[in-house]
Amino acid sequence: MPIHFAATLGRITLGVYFQAAGAGKIASLPPPDQIAHMANSGIPSPELMFVLAGACEAIAGICLIIGLHVRLVSFLLAGFCILASVTLHAFWLEPEGHEKLVQMLMFMKNMATMAGLLAFVGFGSGPLAIDRLYGIKE
Repeated sequence: MPIHFAATLGRITLGVYFQAAGAGKIASLPPPDQIAHMANSGIPSPELMFVLAGACEAIAGICLIIGLHVRLVSFLLAGFCILASVTLHAFWLEPEGHEKLVQMLMFMKNMATMAGLLAFVGFGSGPLAIDRLYGIKE
């Protein structure tokens, strides 16, 4: 596989990740423990925000999969990752124990995802993307 197609594969993989996470949030009832965690973290209207976050993730995931407005969508999702990490996964506020480890792992997972998204902000969508039909360069 030529190296320039790696961007397409990475973009589709991240797109599936966000689309699946978003679809899961909007297709089922919000889990009470997750809503309580959001409320305890200071998120206003956590039930509504849970569903809105899911809708944003699902739509952005589809955009990444098909390669539509990849730089903009990646930039917005990177911001989403930062916001979710510092509000919902503030492991530094947790006492020592299992929950601190879980929140630290979630925080680090989000930072790694953000790093991948920022690569698409900088380098573009790759060769197989709808953006290319509109003349948007990689």
